[in-house]
Amino acid sequence: MSALPTAPSVPDPSQPSLLDPTGAFRDHYNRRSFMFAHGLSANPLFDLDNLLELAKRTPPQHEPYWSNGKVAIGNKWEAGTGGRASLPDTIANIEHNDSIVILKHTEQDPVYGPVLQDFLARVVAFAGEQMRSDVIVGETLILISSPNRVTPYHFDAETNFLVQVRGDKWFYVFDHEDRSLVTNEEREQYFAGDISSAVYRAERQKDAIAYDLKAGHGIHVPVAAPHWVQNSDNVSVAISVNYELRSVERTAKIHRINSRLRRLGLTPTPPGVSPVGDLFKLAAAGTIAGVRSLSRGGRSARTYGVWTPPPA
Repeated sequence: MSALPTAPSVPDPSQPSLLDPTGAFRDHYNRRSFMFAHGLSANPLFDLDNLLELAKRTPPQHEPYWSNGKVAIGNKWEAGTGGRASLPDTIANIEHNDSIVILKHTEQDPVYGPVLQDFLARVVAFAGEQMRSDVIVGETLILISSPNRVTPYHFDAETNFLVQVRGDKWFYVFDHEDRSLVTNEEREQYFAGDISSAVYRAERQKDAIAYDLKAGHGIHVPVAAPHWVQNSDNVSVAISVNYELRSVERTAKIHRINSRLRRLGLTPTPPGVSPVGDLFKLAAAGTIAGVRSLSRGGRSARTYGVWTPPPA
Protein backbone atom coordinates (compact mmCIF):
# COMPACT_ATOMS: atom_id res chain seq x y z
CA MET A 1 0.00 0.00 0.00
CA SER A 2 1.28 3.45 -0.86
CA ALA A 3 2.59 5.80 1.80
CA LEU A 4 0.09 7.99 3.63
CA PRO A 5 -0.30 11.37 1.86
CA THR A 6 0.21 14.52 3.91
CA ALA A 7 -2.96 16.49 4.59
CA PRO A 8 -2.96 20.22 3.73
CA SER A 9 -3.93 22.73 6.39
CA VAL A 10 -7.64 23.45 6.88
CA PRO A 11 -8.67 26.99 5.83
CA ASP A 12 -10.15 29.52 8.24
CA PRO A 13 -13.96 28.93 8.28
CA SER A 14 -14.48 32.65 7.66
CA GLN A 15 -12.73 32.26 4.30
CA PRO A 16 -14.25 30.84 1.07
CA SER A 17 -15.36 27.19 1.20
CA LEU A 18 -12.46 26.05 -1.00
CA LEU A 19 -8.99 27.42 -1.70
CA ASP A 20 -6.24 26.10 -3.98
CA PRO A 21 -2.98 27.87 -3.06
CA THR A 22 -0.71 25.37 -4.83
CA GLY A 23 -2.65 24.85 -8.08
CA ALA A 24 -3.33 21.18 -7.30
CA PHE A 25 -6.75 21.22 -8.98
CA ARG A 26 -5.26 22.52 -12.23
CA ASP A 27 -2.22 20.24 -12.15
CA HIS A 28 -3.76 16.95 -11.01
CA TYR A 29 -7.41 17.08 -12.11
CA ASN A 30 -8.41 13.68 -13.54
CA ARG A 31 -4.73 12.64 -13.62
CA ARG A 32 -4.25 11.36 -10.08
CA SER A 33 -5.93 11.43 -6.68
CA PHE A 34 -4.89 14.13 -4.23
CA MET A 35 -5.98 15.52 -0.89
CA PHE A 36 -7.22 19.11 -0.43
CA ALA A 37 -8.57 21.27 2.40
CA HIS A 38 -12.01 22.90 2.55
CA GLY A 39 -14.03 25.16 4.86
CA LEU A 40 -17.44 23.44 5.06
CA SER A 41 -16.96 21.58 8.34
CA ALA A 42 -18.11 24.51 10.48
CA ASN A 43 -21.39 24.86 8.56
CA PRO A 44 -24.38 23.79 10.70
CA LEU A 45 -26.24 22.66 7.56
CA PHE A 46 -24.36 19.38 7.91
CA ASP A 47 -25.54 18.64 11.45
CA LEU A 48 -27.70 15.50 11.61
CA ASP A 49 -30.89 17.35 12.62
CA ASN A 50 -30.68 19.54 9.53
CA LEU A 51 -29.82 16.60 7.29
CA LEU A 52 -32.88 14.76 8.60
CA GLU A 53 -35.05 17.71 7.54
CA LEU A 54 -33.33 17.71 4.13
CA ALA A 55 -34.16 14.01 3.71
CA LYS A 56 -37.81 14.60 4.61
CA ARG A 57 -38.22 17.20 1.85
CA THR A 58 -36.19 15.34 -0.80
CA PRO A 59 -38.41 14.79 -3.86
CA PRO A 60 -38.96 11.11 -4.75
CA GLN A 61 -37.55 11.66 -8.25
CA HIS A 62 -34.16 12.35 -6.63
CA GLU A 63 -34.16 8.67 -5.59
CA PRO A 64 -32.26 8.71 -2.28
CA TYR A 65 -30.33 5.54 -1.48
CA TRP A 66 -29.97 3.89 1.90
CA SER A 67 -28.81 0.53 3.18
CA ASN A 68 -29.08 -1.07 6.63
CA GLY A 69 -26.76 -3.64 8.15
CA LYS A 70 -23.17 -4.75 7.81
CA VAL A 71 -21.71 -5.03 4.30
CA ALA A 72 -18.36 -6.30 3.02
CA ILE A 73 -15.84 -4.63 0.70
CA GLY A 74 -16.87 -6.85 -2.21
CA ASN A 75 -20.66 -6.51 -1.80
CA LYS A 76 -22.92 -4.98 -4.43
CA TRP A 77 -24.91 -1.81 -3.78
CA GLU A 78 -28.07 -3.90 -3.37
CA ALA A 79 -26.75 -5.36 -0.11
CA GLY A 80 -28.80 -4.19 2.88
CA THR A 81 -31.61 -2.61 0.85
CA GLY A 82 -34.18 -5.37 1.43
CA GLY A 83 -36.51 -4.97 4.43
CA ARG A 84 -34.75 -1.80 5.48
CA ALA A 85 -35.98 0.84 7.94
CA SER A 86 -37.48 4.06 6.62
CA LEU A 87 -35.15 6.82 5.45
CA PRO A 88 -35.94 9.17 8.40
CA ASP A 89 -35.52 6.32 10.91
CA THR A 90 -32.23 5.30 9.31
CA ILE A 91 -30.83 8.83 9.68
CA ALA A 92 -32.21 9.33 13.19
CA ASN A 93 -30.52 6.12 14.37
CA ILE A 94 -27.42 6.29 12.18
CA GLU A 95 -25.09 6.12 15.18
CA HIS A 96 -26.21 2.57 15.99
CA ASN A 97 -27.76 0.88 12.91
CA ASP A 98 -24.70 0.19 10.72
CA SER A 99 -26.16 2.06 7.75
CA ILE A 100 -25.36 4.44 4.93
CA VAL A 101 -27.59 7.12 3.39
CA ILE A 102 -26.98 8.94 0.11
CA LEU A 103 -29.11 12.05 -0.54
CA LYS A 104 -28.85 12.93 -4.23
CA HIS A 105 -29.12 16.20 -6.19
CA THR A 106 -28.74 18.18 -2.99
CA GLU A 107 -27.41 21.15 -4.98
CA GLN A 108 -31.05 21.63 -6.09
CA ASP A 109 -32.37 22.06 -2.55
CA PRO A 110 -33.41 25.66 -1.78
CA VAL A 111 -31.53 25.68 1.54
CA TYR A 112 -28.39 23.72 0.63
CA GLY A 113 -28.24 24.79 -3.01
CA PRO A 114 -26.43 28.14 -2.63
CA VAL A 115 -23.60 26.59 -0.58
CA LEU A 116 -23.20 23.50 -2.74
CA GLN A 117 -23.50 25.27 -6.09
CA ASP A 118 -20.82 27.70 -4.97
CA PHE A 119 -18.57 24.74 -4.19
CA LEU A 120 -19.31 23.14 -7.58
CA ALA A 121 -18.30 26.36 -9.30
CA ARG A 122 -15.10 26.80 -7.27
CA VAL A 123 -13.82 23.36 -8.23
CA VAL A 124 -14.35 24.09 -11.92
CA ALA A 125 -12.73 27.52 -11.61
CA PHE A 126 -9.63 26.02 -9.98
CA ALA A 127 -9.32 23.14 -12.48
CA GLY A 128 -9.71 25.59 -15.38
CA GLU A 129 -10.86 25.31 -18.97
CA GLN A 130 -9.70 21.68 -19.27
CA MET A 131 -12.59 20.85 -16.95
CA ARG A 132 -15.09 23.62 -17.72
CA SER A 133 -15.36 22.74 -21.42
CA ASP A 134 -15.82 19.04 -20.60
CA VAL A 135 -18.50 19.24 -17.89
CA ILE A 136 -22.06 18.37 -18.86
CA VAL A 137 -23.62 18.76 -15.40
CA GLY A 138 -22.43 18.87 -11.81
CA GLU A 139 -24.14 17.25 -8.83
CA THR A 140 -23.64 16.94 -5.08
CA LEU A 141 -24.63 13.93 -2.99
CA ILE A 142 -24.57 13.98 0.80
CA LEU A 143 -23.41 10.71 2.39
CA ILE A 144 -24.28 9.90 6.02
CA SER A 145 -22.86 6.68 7.45
CA SER A 146 -22.58 4.81 10.71
CA PRO A 147 -19.43 4.22 12.77
CA ASN A 148 -17.14 1.59 11.23
CA ARG A 149 -19.39 1.25 8.14
CA VAL A 150 -17.82 0.03 4.90
CA THR A 151 -18.61 1.54 1.51
CA PRO A 152 -18.04 -1.31 -0.97
CA TYR A 153 -15.41 -1.33 -3.70
CA HIS A 154 -16.60 0.36 -6.89
CA PHE A 155 -15.73 2.93 -9.51
CA ASP A 156 -17.73 5.85 -10.93
CA ALA A 157 -18.28 7.31 -14.38
CA GLU A 158 -18.08 10.84 -12.95
CA THR A 159 -15.01 12.75 -11.87
CA ASN A 160 -15.37 13.14 -8.12
CA PHE A 161 -14.29 15.31 -5.19
CA LEU A 162 -15.17 13.60 -1.88
CA VAL A 163 -15.47 16.25 0.85
CA GLN A 164 -15.34 15.04 4.47
CA VAL A 165 -17.47 17.29 6.71
CA ARG A 166 -18.00 15.28 9.92
CA GLY A 167 -16.07 12.33 11.31
CA ASP A 168 -13.16 10.57 9.66
CA LYS A 169 -12.43 7.45 7.62
CA TRP A 170 -9.84 5.50 5.70
CA PHE A 171 -10.29 6.08 1.98
CA TYR A 172 -8.54 3.67 -0.41
CA VAL A 173 -8.04 4.75 -4.03
CA PHE A 174 -6.54 2.69 -6.84
CA ASP A 175 -4.89 3.86 -10.07
CA HIS A 176 -7.55 4.67 -12.69
CA GLU A 177 -5.06 3.97 -15.48
CA ASP A 178 -4.23 0.44 -14.33
CA ARG A 179 -6.32 -1.67 -16.71
CA SER A 180 -5.50 -4.84 -14.76
CA LEU A 181 -7.66 -3.64 -11.84
CA VAL A 182 -10.94 -3.42 -13.76
CA THR A 183 -11.36 -5.61 -16.83
CA ASN A 184 -12.91 -4.47 -20.10
CA GLU A 185 -15.85 -6.77 -19.40
CA GLU A 186 -16.42 -5.15 -16.00
CA ARG A 187 -16.34 -1.70 -17.60
CA GLU A 188 -18.82 -2.77 -20.26
CA GLN A 189 -21.15 -4.19 -17.61
CA TYR A 190 -20.92 -0.93 -15.66
CA PHE A 191 -21.89 1.26 -18.59
CA ALA A 192 -24.62 -1.20 -19.53
CA GLY A 193 -26.20 -0.57 -16.13
CA ASP A 194 -24.44 -2.71 -13.49
CA ILE A 195 -22.89 -0.11 -11.20
CA SER A 196 -21.48 -2.89 -8.98
CA SER A 197 -19.60 -4.60 -11.81
CA ALA A 198 -16.07 -3.99 -10.44
CA VAL A 199 -14.73 -7.07 -8.64
CA TYR A 200 -12.60 -6.51 -5.51
CA ARG A 201 -9.42 -8.56 -5.48
CA ALA A 202 -7.86 -8.66 -2.01
CA GLU A 203 -4.42 -9.43 -3.42
CA ARG A 204 -4.44 -5.99 -5.11
CA GLN A 205 -5.15 -4.03 -1.90
CA LYS A 206 -1.43 -3.30 -1.57
CA ASP A 207 -1.69 -1.19 -4.75
CA ALA A 208 -4.14 1.31 -3.18
CA ILE A 209 -3.24 4.76 -1.88
CA ALA A 210 -4.51 4.95 1.72
CA TYR A 211 -5.85 8.37 2.76
CA ASP A 212 -6.48 9.12 6.43
CA LEU A 213 -9.42 11.40 5.64
CA LYS A 214 -10.53 13.73 8.41
CA ALA A 215 -13.15 16.46 8.59
CA GLY A 216 -11.98 19.60 6.80
CA HIS A 217 -10.28 17.64 4.01
CA GLY A 218 -11.29 16.04 0.75
CA ILE A 219 -9.94 13.72 -1.93
CA HIS A 220 -10.10 13.96 -5.69
CA VAL A 221 -11.01 10.64 -7.31
CA PRO A 222 -10.42 10.58 -11.09
CA VAL A 223 -12.97 9.00 -13.41
CA ALA A 224 -13.03 5.18 -13.16
CA ALA A 225 -10.57 5.03 -10.22
CA PRO A 226 -11.67 2.06 -8.06
CA HIS A 227 -12.05 2.87 -4.38
CA TRP A 228 -13.61 1.73 -1.11
CA VAL A 229 -14.08 3.27 2.33
CA GLN A 230 -13.76 2.18 5.97
CA ASN A 231 -15.32 4.59 8.49
CA SER A 232 -13.66 5.19 11.82
CA ASP A 233 -15.56 4.84 15.09
CA ASN A 234 -17.81 7.86 14.50
CA VAL A 235 -20.74 9.02 12.40
CA SER A 236 -19.48 10.32 9.07
CA VAL A 237 -20.97 13.08 6.92
CA ALA A 238 -19.39 13.68 3.52
CA ILE A 239 -20.29 15.38 0.26
CA SER A 240 -19.66 13.70 -3.06
CA VAL A 241 -19.10 16.55 -5.53
CA ASN A 242 -19.16 14.99 -8.98
CA TYR A 243 -19.36 15.96 -12.62
CA GLU A 244 -20.56 14.16 -15.74
CA LEU A 245 -18.09 14.71 -18.58
CA ARG A 246 -18.49 14.81 -22.35
CA SER A 247 -15.26 12.86 -22.80
CA VAL A 248 -16.56 10.06 -20.58
CA GLU A 249 -19.92 9.92 -22.35
CA ARG A 250 -18.08 9.19 -25.59
CA THR A 251 -16.22 6.29 -23.98
CA ALA A 252 -19.41 5.08 -22.29
CA LYS A 253 -21.20 4.80 -25.63
CA ILE A 254 -18.39 2.63 -27.00
CA HIS A 255 -18.46 0.38 -23.93
CA ARG A 256 -22.24 -0.06 -24.29
CA ILE A 257 -21.87 -1.08 -27.94
CA ASN A 258 -19.04 -3.44 -26.96
CA SER A 259 -21.32 -5.01 -24.37
CA ARG A 260 -23.88 -5.75 -27.09
CA LEU A 261 -21.20 -7.18 -29.36
CA ARG A 262 -19.88 -9.40 -26.56
CA ARG A 263 -23.37 -10.80 -25.98
CA LEU A 264 -23.36 -11.80 -29.66
CA GLY A 265 -20.23 -13.86 -29.04
CA LEU A 266 -17.73 -11.34 -30.42
CA THR A 267 -14.58 -9.99 -28.75
CA PRO A 268 -14.74 -6.21 -29.28
CA THR A 269 -11.73 -3.91 -29.04
CA PRO A 270 -11.71 -1.51 -26.06
CA PRO A 271 -12.15 2.25 -26.62
CA GLY A 272 -9.04 3.95 -27.97
CA VAL A 273 -7.51 0.89 -29.64
CA SER A 274 -9.08 1.46 -33.07
CA PRO A 275 -10.06 5.08 -33.85
CA VAL A 276 -11.95 3.98 -36.99
CA GLY A 277 -13.76 1.25 -35.08
CA ASP A 278 -14.66 3.74 -32.36
CA LEU A 279 -16.23 6.06 -34.94
CA PHE A 280 -18.41 3.25 -36.29
CA LYS A 281 -19.48 2.31 -32.76
CA LEU A 282 -20.33 5.94 -31.92
CA ALA A 283 -22.42 6.17 -35.07
CA ALA A 284 -24.25 2.99 -34.04
CA ALA A 285 -24.76 4.35 -30.53
CA GLY A 286 -26.22 7.54 -31.99
CA THR A 287 -28.66 5.56 -34.09
CA ILE A 288 -29.80 3.47 -31.11
CA ALA A 289 -30.19 6.59 -28.94
CA GLY A 290 -32.25 8.27 -31.68
CA VAL A 291 -34.63 5.33 -31.91
CA ARG A 292 -35.07 5.29 -28.13
CA SER A 293 -35.72 9.05 -28.08
CA LEU A 294 -38.44 8.67 -30.72
CA SER A 295 -40.02 5.83 -28.76
CA ARG A 296 -40.22 8.13 -25.71
CA GLY A 297 -41.72 10.94 -27.73
CA GLY A 298 -38.49 12.95 -27.50
CA ARG A 299 -38.74 13.47 -23.75
CA SER A 300 -35.61 13.98 -21.68
CA ALA A 301 -34.80 11.32 -19.07
CA ARG A 302 -34.19 14.05 -16.45
CA THR A 303 -37.19 15.20 -14.43
CA TYR A 304 -35.33 17.68 -12.20
CA GLY A 305 -33.13 20.76 -12.45
CA VAL A 306 -29.40 20.48 -13.07
CA TRP A 307 -26.33 22.58 -12.40
CA THR A 308 -24.02 23.56 -15.26
CA PRO A 309 -20.76 25.54 -15.05
CA PRO A 310 -21.05 29.32 -15.29
CA PRO A 311 -19.13 31.06 -18.09
CA ALA A 312 -15.43 31.58 -17.50
